[in-house]
Order: sequence, then C-alpha cells, then structure tokens
Amino acid sequence: MKHIVLLFSLLALLLCGPAFSQQFGGFPPSTKWKQIDSDTARIIFIRGAEEQAARIASLIHKAALDTPASLGNNLRKINVVLQSRTTQANGYVALAPFRSEYYLVPGSNIFDFGNLPWQDNLALHEYRHVQQYNNFRRGISKGFYYLFGEQGQAFANAITIPDWFFEGDAVHTETALSEQGRGRLSYFLSGYRALWLEGRHYNWQKLRNGSLKDYVPNHYQLGYLLTNYGYMTYGADFWKKVTQDASAFKGLFYPFQKAITHYSGKDYTTFRQQALDFYKKELPESAVPATKNRTVTRYYNPIYTGKDSLVYLKTAYNKLPAFYLQQGGKEHKVSLQSISTEEWFSYRNGILAYTAYSTHPRWGSVDYSDLVLLDMATGKERRISSRQKYYTPDLSPDGKSLIAIRINDSLQTELRLLDAATGAVLKSFPSVQDYYYTNPRFIDAQTIVVGTRTPDSKMALQQLNLQSGAWELLTPWSMATAGLPSVSNGIVYYTANYDGNDDLYSIDTRTHKVLQLTKDLTGNYYPSVYGDSLVYTHFTAQGNVLQKLALKGSAFPELTADRLSLHRAPYPIALSGALQPFWERFAEKRYPQSKNLFNFHSWAPDYEDPEFTFSLYGNNILNTFSNTLFYRYNQNEDSHGAGWNGSYGGLFTAINGGLEYTFNRHLPFSGQTVTLDQLEARIGLSVPLNFTKGKTYKYLNAGSDFVHNKTVPTGASKSVITGRTVNYLQHFLTWTQLLPRAVQHIYPKLGYAAALYHRHALSREGYQFLGNGQIYLPAPGNHSIVLAGSVQETDTSNIIFSNRFSNSRGYPDYYYSRMWKAAANYHFPIAYPDLGLASIVYFQRIRGNVFYDLTRIYSRDKSQSRDLRSTGGELYFDTKWWNQLPVSFGIRYSYLLDADFSGYRNKWELIIPISLIPD
Repeated sequence: MKHIVLLFSLLALLLCGPAFSQQFGGFPPSTKWKQIDSDTARIIFIRGAEEQAARIASLIHKAALDTPASLGNNLRKINVVLQSRTTQANGYVALAPFRSEYYLVPGSNIFDFGNLPWQDNLALHEYRHVQQYNNFRRGISKGFYYLFGEQGQAFANAITIPDWFFEGDAVHTETALSEQGRGRLSYFLSGYRALWLEGRHYNWQKLRNGSLKDYVPNHYQLGYLLTNYGYMTYGADFWKKVTQDASAFKGLFYPFQKAITHYSGKDYTTFRQQALDFYKKELPESAVPATKNRTVTRYYNPIYTGKDSLVYLKTAYNKLPAFYLQQGGKEHKVSLQSISTEEWFSYRNGILAYTAYSTHPRWGSVDYSDLVLLDMATGKERRISSRQKYYTPDLSPDGKSLIAIRINDSLQTELRLLDAATGAVLKSFPSVQDYYYTNPRFIDAQTIVVGTRTPDSKMALQQLNLQSGAWELLTPWSMATAGLPSVSNGIVYYTANYDGNDDLYSIDTRTHKVLQLTKDLTGNYYPSVYGDSLVYTHFTAQGNVLQKLALKGSAFPELTADRLSLHRAPYPIALSGALQPFWERFAEKRYPQSKNLFNFHSWAPDYEDPEFTFSLYGNNILNTFSNTLFYRYNQNEDSHGAGWNGSYGGLFTAINGGLEYTFNRHLPFSGQTVTLDQLEARIGLSVPLNFTKGKTYKYLNAGSDFVHNKTVPTGASKSVITGRTVNYLQHFLTWTQLLPRAVQHIYPKLGYAAALYHRHALSREGYQFLGNGQIYLPAPGNHSIVLAGSVQETDTSNIIFSNRFSNSRGYPDYYYSRMWKAAANYHFPIAYPDLGLASIVYFQRIRGNVFYDLTRIYSRDKSQSRDLRSTGGELYFDTKWWNQLPVSFGIRYSYLLDADFSGYRNKWELIIPISLIPD
C-alpha cells in the first residue's frame, strides 16, 4: 500500500504544472476587484484593465462558439483573473481549482509573440486550455474526477495527454483564429529549422525532454508542428477523436499513442517522423555547416563602439547574462547584467542604458522594470527611475537624455523623453490611434524611429519629431512584424518577417527606399553599422552567433511598397480563418475578495503506516485563502481525529492556523493501556518579503506560531494518568541572497542563506534553538562549492520538542543537548547522457559531490563532547519522469572517521527527494 501512495504522490506532482505562475496573496488588501460575469466566463480585473477585460470576454465568447477544430461540446464556466501590475508576461489555466490567470503586461520582444495584441493572444491561447479540460473529463478520467475531484482529473489528463499536445494545440488555436499567433513567426520556428539545417537529428526522447548540453526547442514548438500536421493531414476532428479516446484511457496503456495509430493508420513513431519530415521538406537539401561543438551561447544587441570594437550582451548555458566589450578580437567582461526581462540596451559615450527588474517587497503580483545606466569604465550602475514599467530605452546622440516606452496603469504604451542624469520626465507622448509602441531609437537629436502596432495587428515603422510631435510613416502597414532598429547616417536598419523569416532590411529616412540585406532560413536580429560594416546576430542550433556583412559594393534588392505590405508564414497553417470582428459589451460589477473562500475542489485519501487520512482541499479564485479539512485514523492507537488547516495571504501579515481533535487514543503505560483525547490548536503570523533587485534574488521571511496542545484522559484512565497542557511559541527568521543560475549551474555561483528557529514552552520549562546556514562560492566551470553549518541547543531538563538537527552524513540522527555541524561540499558535473527509457525516465545529467562533515555533540551538562566526522561521495541523477516531472535522486557512500555507537564505519544510502515522500 505504501508503494501505491509513493507512486501516486510522485505522479500527483504533475498536477502542479501551472502552479509556478500563481502568487499566493500576491496583491494588497486595498485592491478593488471588478468582474464581467457571463455564462461562459467570469473575468475578474482591477481598475485600468476595463478595455482588456471587455476584449477578453468577447474573444472567449466567440471562441466558445466558433472554434473550427472542436475537441467536444462540453462547456464549463471559467474564472479568469487578470493581473495588470506585474511585468511577467504569462498565462495559465489550472485545475484544483479550475481557474485561469492572465498577466497582461506583454514582453518587449515583438518577435517573440508577434503583432497580435497581448490580451488577444492570451484569450485565444488560454481559452483553448479551458476547452481541453472541459472535454478531457471522460471515461476513466471522469472516474478520477469522482474519486479525487479536480486534482484527480488533472492527474488523469497529465498521464494520458502529453504536454506537447496541450501547448501545441493552444498555439495552433491562437494562430488559426487570428492573423498572427506564434505559428506564423520565424522566431518561434527557427529552432527546428536550425537543427535540421545543421544535421542535428536528435532522438524523440531528447526532443521531448530537452537537454542541459544542447539547444532543444521546447514542447510548445514541438507540439505546434505535430498538432498542425495532424489537423492538416487527417482533418479537423482528428485530435478530437484522439484525445477523447486517450482521456478515457481507451486501450488503458499508452492510450494517446494507440489513438493516433487508430485514427491515422500509422504507428506513433511513423506519425511523428512523417510530421517532422513534412516541415523538413520546406528546407533545401544542402545543410549549412554546423556550429562548432561548444556550449550553447547567445549574443544579443551587438553595438559598434568604434571601428574594431563591439559591446554586446552575452549569455550561455554555463554563464549568466553579462555585458562584454570586444576590441581587436579580444573579449573583456564589463559587468553582470542586473536581473532583467529583456535583452535590449543602448550605448552612448561609454554609458549603457537598459531596464532592470525589481519586486514589491510584499506583493508577488506587483513588480517593476526600471531604467539603469551602467558606466562601462567603472562598472557602476545607477537607477534613474523607481517602481515604473519602462522598456527598450535609447540614449540620445549626446547622451544627455533618453527615450523609453512606459506602460501605464491602463496598459497603454507611451513614449517618454527623460533626463539621463536625473530620470526626470522632459516630454511624454501618449498613444495616438491606440498605437502600441515598440523599440524607439534616435535618428538624430530631434527625431526617433519607433515601431507602431494597431489593435488589428498591423505594424509599421514611423518617425516622430520630438519637438513638433509630427509623425511620418516609413514603412507601409503590414501584418509582418518589424522592429529592433538601429540607425546610422539617416538609414534605419531593422528586422522584419515579410517573407517567412526574420531577415535584415534597411530604409533610408530621406528617400524611403527599402533594401533587403539578408535572406536566410533562420532569424537575423539586432543590426548595427559602423562605416561599411554591419554586425548582427544569427540564430543557430548552438545559440545566436555574431555575423558581419560588408555593405559597400554589395547589390541588395529593393522592395516595393506592395511587397512590404505582405506577410508570409513559414509553414502552411491548418484550418486557418481568423475570428470575424466581434465586440460585445458586458456589464461590470464589483467582485468581493471574500467571495467563495471555502472553494473545495479536490479530495483524496492517503495512507502512511500507521495512519489513514482523507482530506478535502479548497482554494479561492483570487488565491488568497487555502484550507484543508481532514479525517485521520491511526490503526496502532485505534484513534480517530478530525481537523482543519488554513492559510490566508490577503493581508500584509500572512495568517496560518489549524485545529485538530483526536478521539480515544490507546497508548501503553506501565504495563497497561490508557485512553485519552487530544486537542491541538495553532495560529501563526508571518511576513514573507521579496527584495529582489540588482544582480541577486533576496528573500526575507519572519514570523511566529503559537501552539496549544492539551491531552485529557478518558474513562478509567483518569485515575491512572493526569492530563497535560503544553503551550509553546515558535519563532523563525530566514534570509536568502543568491545570484541567478545558468542552465548548467548546479548551485548559484555566489550567495548565502541563513535560517534561525526558536521554540519555547510558555507554561513549563523547555526550549529548542536551531540555526542553519549555507554559503555558495565560485568554482571552476560548472562546479559548485557549498559550505554549510548548523547548530541546535535544547533544554535537557524538559525535552518536549522533536529533533530537527541534520547530523553528519552516515550517522543516525542523535539528539543531544547541544550539537553543531560544519560541512563542505564540492559538486561537479560528470556527464549529460540525454538518454530516455521507454518514455518513463529520461536522464539529463549525472553529477557528483565529495563532502566532509564534522559534527560535535555535547553531554547533558555540556561538560563532555565528542566529534562525529564523515567523508565520502554522492552520485546524483537529474532526470525527468513521464516526460514532465523533474526528479533528482542519488546514492551516497559515507566513511565514518569516528565510528558510530553501533561500530559501523561504511554506510551506503539512497538519496530520494523529500517532496516525493508523503508527510
């Protein structure tokens, strides 16, 4: 039975796929929410997002009625929460509870999501997930729902429908139902083109699970290609039939693969191969030379600082993003980039301008993007704005001012001219004709070029005179995406996807003559010109590499206005037909934060010898209140218990509490059995804070818990034992400050963490203090040095608290009056196998660790002490299970330098993540 519970617990982690986006209690209590409530969706939003809410409601209604590739007819109302105060562009739909969340501020890279207004993209993409979940509650999946609630359906869907279909089908929907969408974008599809052009034919398991060694497009790209091919080849109802069979577990084992075989007439392997071959045939037979076998490295925004010098942003699988200066072919690191959501920056006269991310200390759904100036000579940074949402700044030719895009509280863009010394706003240019602005660059001291996008997804480059406010159209309006401009001698160089690929173009601002500078099969970005030389970055299978092009003496074709008005998708799109223009107005009303706090959505049994538990789980839609009701039976004690646990995060101080009453505990005492009841109540307050800013993540959490525990003898036991009441307080304080990690980093290259805990009884003697700390130090390559320390001390006259001290590895968890420990670890990668077995487990990395631990334990009166020392090694396997769940496990050998009390010196242990084992 325990094995079943362990397996279920491991697989149940799949249910938490979208949960990374959720912020528990992420907004201030003063927030006033409004709603549009219809039969299809409830859209919940705050002031300023009214237009976006109305548009999203309209699109959802239209998509619910007119989606050509139906997955079924089931319609269940969804709650959609719009977050408009965070800079993290995202969205998700989740079960347990059934809700969706849209993060309305888009990313600044226009080539990432194209011209489609961000709220339209979210509505089409995320509502497709709603349609999926609404129609995947079938057969055995429906049985899981009845047995376990929404969590049960999520579990069943996760093991029958692959994540590549969930996301690929949603990307297809956003593409087919609009004139944009990622399926029309070169940026989205360049990954597979690069692999095929360079002859990198990875096996299916590697394509499904990715790699820490090589670049592999994610399941969104893979899923779109396979899903689009399925619709195109086998018809609009193909995936409906496949997913209906799969979600019902028809065939029981590998139902999705069997359904594809049944409805396509091809086995699963052949279907996949033919689908990818369909897209490969669009490419020429002669492959381009593969880039050298090196670590995946990406260069962004190279800018000439002189004839033979470049400044650029570089990141790699083994390096954090940093600014570099290249002179005479030699590279010099200037500074790490502060944590940021974009790769764009500007350079003038030794100063870099870019935007950096920061958080509100308490509210996780409120964060910022501010302007930063970096002095390349000193490496010092200076923020010239605070708690704003600025993007893509450009310094003026004299460096005394800068132009940047700001997103206001109504989610509209405006252009701001600011003083570079103080950050003071000199001029502001609000959006005209509902333009969405992108990527401004100075042409001269008084004129800028800026990308402008209309609500119907058309885009053009325009000039703006900063003195008069006059606009001039440079390129015709088109569905093509155009941006990332740079300027030299009155000529604007930019990237656009007029012909199915992101290529480089130039336009003379005086004559409006447009030339096509490159014609490739993968993207070209960030052009910069000095004299006759143009430098840019080119998309390859090993990252974006620097390329140079001589302008003088080259014959570049000129493009007509008609040609610039076109836009061609890289590949054919199945069932393409944009939703007809549709705009419906809905009534708005208040949405109270207290609505439906006890929103129970899932239930589940659990067994861990000797206890059986049945729990009922609830979360409200705004994700400020979480609670659990449970019943527990202990077979050893023949006792029954019931209780409730809850957390409320809607106040600055988070509140946690619980209540449990246990009936008729049977316990051995002096040769007989006594019975008693037990009550435990607890309440706690905490303040979780996030001070992330600059180059490091910073987290502080402090709080206290009060626990009341009372035991009452029952029946004849009243004359044998006396009741006991224990009241105690637990206080904690934790602080963490870390650099981010690159893809291949095992631990951060620099950082530290500290935690202090103190528990003490109120009604009697008894205390326990525990302190833990870790320091992360630089090491060669992807190696990591981790130093750790811990100390615990307890009241020996009345030990009432359980041991929480982690002893030297290999020794039992002894519990003494005082214990302290120092540990040193050296972690290092061994291999990146990229090897999968039967679509069950996939091995991404094998790594090792050598360690030394020293623990000193003290006698009850502290007069004597003894050392417990050990050394040894650990072998870890970083894996993915069922193509989704990341799990790291390993084995440990410990040699005990001081024999433990049993006399053993050699210890072998299996290292299993604690989160996979039931509490």
